[in-house]
Amino acid sequence: MATLVQDLRRGGRTRNLVELVWYRLQDRGFLEADQLADGLRQMAQGEGRPWREIKAEWSSKNPEPAAGED
Repeated sequence: MATLVQDLRRGGRTRNLVELVWYRLQDRGFLEADQLADGLRQMAQGEGRPWREIKAEWSSKNPEPAAGED
């Protein structure tokens, strides 16, 4: 964490360091996650399904909008 704080301070950040460190750690966790790595590999190889197709399928099964959807 000390390295993260030093990097943030070098970048001019001096406020909300705890929050910023938390976000950086979360980002690192996402980047190291197997599911993300697999998804990125699938995208690079042209595999998988487009989001609009997945969303349309989900919407047809769930007529109520999900939280955060309009």
